[in-house]
Amino acid sequence: MIEILITIILLAIVLGMDALSLAMGMGLRGVAKDYEKKFVLTVGILHVLMPLLGLNLGLVAGRFLGVWATRLGALVLVYLGWQMLSKGYAEIQPQRYNFAEAKTILAGKQQSTLDSWTSILLLGLSVSIDALTVGFTLGTLKMPILITVLIMGLIAASMSWVGFAGGRVLGRLTGSYAQILGGVVLLALAIKFVV
Repeated sequence: MIEILITIILLAIVLGMDALSLAMGMGLRGVAKDYEKKFVLTVGILHVLMPLLGLNLGLVAGRFLGVWATRLGALVLVYLGWQMLSKGYAEIQPQRYNFAEAKTILAGKQQSTLDSWTSILLLGLSVSIDALTVGFTLGTLKMPILITVLIMGLIAASMSWVGFAGGRVLGRLTGSYAQILGGVVLLALAIKFVV
């Protein structure tokens, strides 16, 4: 029983690594606390639901969904990574603003590309899709499936939270260069998802 529990925890940690990396990249960029909470909750829920879905879908459907969901997630990451690189590079360059632009920037009313539930769900799916394929093997474990997926969800959510916190701290230490680093991290994740 202990060996199976250790296996489940290790599997959950491996599945949560993508969420940790993505959250760290977004933490470097700087996102609102509300967004962090929504993302952590979404990742946790998806890491519970995706294995259950995988358990019921079967291998063929899982492979089809896995390829397209991963590619869509990779495209979102490329877009966000490019945005972060552009913004980071622009911030380290001297800039001039008119009064209206400066007022908007100082008031913090800039639009974020990450604020919508759609982006949260797409990013959550991009880091949770591996859990779908894990669902195919859940039937072979000698542990109750509900406990297994709850452990997976809790660990993935925790790793996302740690990623945001780590990214925030690193972002404060490195300033505008954190934008560039975060963009590179997101682009690397996108490449990993496609390859």
